[in-house]
Amino acid sequence: MATLTVEVEDNELDFLRDLLKKFPFVKVSERIEEDTDEEVRANIREGIREMALVEEGSLQTRSARAFLKDL
Repeated sequence: MATLTVEVEDNELDFLRDLLKKFPFVKVSERIEEDTDEEVRANIREGIREMALVEEGSLQTRSARAFLKDL
């Protein structure tokens, strides 16, 4: 048996999973990747650095409304 690894956008995961389960010869196993502890710490350090830049005026911010509009 061969193994095939496929990366799928989160919003398409359910569709692909359901499609693959319809094939009797396909076994679906999922592995959802999470950040490591070091990656979490690095993200927190980056956030703290960015907040310091905002407080000193070196980095521009935008309103929550503008942020949500971009989503």
